[in-house]
Amino acid sequence: MHKIRYYSYTLPLPQFIKTNTMMNNRRTFLQKLGVFSTLCLTGMHNSLGANNAIRDTDGLIIKANEGEVRYIGNTRKAKVNIKVSKTPDYSPEISLLTELITPEDGIPTHKHLNEDEFLFVQKGTVEITLGDDIQTGEHGDLIYVPKNTWHGFKNTGKEDVTLLFGYSPSGFEDYFRQIGTVRIDEELGFTSEDWIRTNKKYGVVYKS
Repeated sequence: MHKIRYYSYTLPLPQFIKTNTMMNNRRTFLQKLGVFSTLCLTGMHNSLGANNAIRDTDGLIIKANEGEVRYIGNTRKAKVNIKVSKTPDYSPEISLLTELITPEDGIPTHKHLNEDEFLFVQKGTVEITLGDDIQTGEHGDLIYVPKNTWHGFKNTGKEDVTLLFGYSPSGFEDYFRQIGTVRIDEELGFTSEDWIRTNKKYGVVYKS
């Protein structure tokens, strides 16, 4: 049974992966977490670009209200902002996005077959499902989700929740481009067959 491990950025990061198989993943994750934590602490005012063609040696500042916005789903229309993305000219090791979750809304329980995921609660309180465990995440908490791990989130409070999240390796952010619209009033028009095909393409499985 998976146990939720979530950490405040003000505390030392304990050793939280215990199996030999996952130790290598942990080392890689911690290396990338150094970049991720810096972005969290600076409030995303310093980031790498989502919309600009940049080389690996370049940097770019994206302001809090900038990025590539998509409104997700046929009816849910959750706002996702792609901040750091893989492009033909730039291949970061991680992608970074934000999502606004309104009260009573949430992210259905699912797992990624190809990517590790990490999430940072920037604002609000969220109910976290990780494996068989359910706990509460609050402002400043960090959640690490290894690939093939069931996870989901729900805003059970009365205020909006903002999550900063990302994937390693990068590339899964293209999924949100496929299942989202540029305008909130735009129809996605996905059929059940479209969902099945797109989920399979990006290696995401939703729990029935």
